[in-house]
Amino acid sequence: MNVDKKKKGIFSFHQVISLILAALTVAAIVYYGSLPVSYDYRVGSIAVSDIYAPRTFTDTYETKRRAIIARENADDIFVKSATVSEENINRTKQFFELADQVRNDIIKERATNTQLSSAEGANRLSKLVAQKMNKEISSRRLVSFIDMSSTAFPFIRDKSVAIAELLMTEEIGQDELANKILIHINNFKTSSPSYSGYTDSMSAVLNAVIEPNVIYDETASADAAQNAYNAVMNDPVTVDKGARLVETGGKIDDHIYSNLVDLELIRDNKFDLVILLRVLLYVAVISVGVVFYLNSKIRNKEIENPVFYMLVVTFLVPIAASIYLSNLSPLFCIVPFFTAVCSTYMGTHDGIILSLFNFMYVWPVYYFDTQALFINVIVIVFCAIFAGKSARVSTNASLILYPTLAAITASLVYGFLIGATRDEFINAGVFALISCIASLVAAVGLSPIYELLSNAASPIKLISLSQPGQHLLKRLFMEASGTYSHSMMVANLADAAAEAIGADALLCKVASYYHDIGKLNAVLYFTENQSNGVNPHDDLTVKESVDIITAHTENGVLLAKKERLPSAIIKIIDEHHGTTVPGYFYHKACEEAKIKGLEPPDIENFRYRGHIPSSRESAVVMLADTCEAAVRSKKITTADGAEELVRALVRDKIDQDQLKNSGLSFDDLEKIILSFRQIYEGMFHERIKYPS
Repeated sequence: MNVDKKKKGIFSFHQVISLILAALTVAAIVYYGSLPVSYDYRVGSIAVSDIYAPRTFTDTYETKRRAIIARENADDIFVKSATVSEENINRTKQFFELADQVRNDIIKERATNTQLSSAEGANRLSKLVAQKMNKEISSRRLVSFIDMSSTAFPFIRDKSVAIAELLMTEEIGQDELANKILIHINNFKTSSPSYSGYTDSMSAVLNAVIEPNVIYDETASADAAQNAYNAVMNDPVTVDKGARLVETGGKIDDHIYSNLVDLELIRDNKFDLVILLRVLLYVAVISVGVVFYLNSKIRNKEIENPVFYMLVVTFLVPIAASIYLSNLSPLFCIVPFFTAVCSTYMGTHDGIILSLFNFMYVWPVYYFDTQALFINVIVIVFCAIFAGKSARVSTNASLILYPTLAAITASLVYGFLIGATRDEFINAGVFALISCIASLVAAVGLSPIYELLSNAASPIKLISLSQPGQHLLKRLFMEASGTYSHSMMVANLADAAAEAIGADALLCKVASYYHDIGKLNAVLYFTENQSNGVNPHDDLTVKESVDIITAHTENGVLLAKKERLPSAIIKIIDEHHGTTVPGYFYHKACEEAKIKGLEPPDIENFRYRGHIPSSRESAVVMLADTCEAAVRSKKITTADGAEELVRALVRDKIDQDQLKNSGLSFDDLEKIILSFRQIYEGMFHERIKYPS
């Protein structure tokens, strides 16, 4: 749990207004950048230049054309009709009834000595079939039915009807009817070879009286045609990004014009409200994500105005530049420029997250190119790692070299995965190289200007301030050597403690060097700088001594501002004593009042006039300063004794509400105490006694 964590907003009112204006600016830039290059063409126009697809899209014209062809070519649906099947069987039976009738008539006429030939009987049967059944069968084919014996006729009749019944158990269309009849006739010929002489007549009759038993299903056919149409429409024709739609001098036909309309490349000189609404929705969603991230992740970071406005402007630079760079290549993106700057001032984690948001804003301008996304994510991570705050500050060469190598590698890997051509490999690698180097060289080159404008505690600035040759450190060493020695020891403690809790160790270390520079205004009034047993406070009243002692934080702030130290260090100088009371002088004042028979003085008049620590780094320096002075004052020489005193001092700071706004948890405090002990163990270890 936290000792106490003050709930506060991370942005001032002016910063909130600036963020809103920035979001609107982003929306305007993305809207303008998202508008595709347009052409004033009509059907029949001649293209004055090659036109390529700026993105993969659905070819609605070709898709619809293919769908119509599929619908028109869909097979008609026929279904078996029980009625037609029954009629075919009945017609077969009817034929043999007519044939039997003619056979009986011929027998009767022959009994009256009327001699009728078989041909005449067949001709009579043919006419009767035409009259009764409306079917035409050649009389030549019917002679065998007149001549066959009385035992053969019923057999042939039954077999013919059986064949008809077998045929009607299947779905038979016009194009397969004759073949099906032939198959059954051949089977009959094989099974009854003695009756094979009648098969031609049987085939003629069956082909004449049997009709296809399937009928056209209008509803099913319409459904099949529509299904064929829908199948094509649901699997549309797509045109890949970069495909040439029309070459120079080519005619704009209906198909090409439809493609240009699909890609919104036809100029209509109208404000495109649809695209604007898309952009506003897209920007709004990402902006909500940004707000939630800032609110949840860096709520306790107070962002200085110079740094805030510098980051806002830097955030907008890649977005604005994308309008022009995207026309050169979808891989020409300078988001790493913002990553390098943001990570330097905000840290690796914030640099990665905010840079990803930055890229998401510009992604529509690059037509949501997946290769650009892949490469930039890799580069952002590498760039943030090498530019972020840490105890070890990477060189500018490393910041440029490693992210650039990561960009080239990412482009090659992506090309390999998608099976890119050699030219695509080369183009991707070249543009990834150029964009990454340009971004990082610009960030490194502009860093002195950023340092000047922001006066922030960047790693480069802190490393520079930590050099012994710095003006204030030289003064401290020459004019207040005791304070200088004390500050070096505080720096060691603060550095170890910050590392233990994951705070900014470099800031804690450098701030410790400068936390007591206010003592330069009255060097000899602080015991660490006194010698020869002379103490100027002996000649002052308690009130005068307190005023001098407590003023060193205010004097330090004034001197730090004059020397243009980073605001983070100035804040630590102001907060490193919080609102505590110099116990020695307050106790002395109470003793004097007691001797005079007066009430104890108001403790509020003895407090430091600073502010309690508002960050973990400030609290770490406060604890390091307090513990170092106390251990030195009490002349403790063991790590156990130092730890016991440190724990008492930490409890005292908690009791005085000095840590309530620091964001430190009890777990953090335990880690700080153990890190202090480790430092003191190194100081108090036993040494070999050398002979005199």
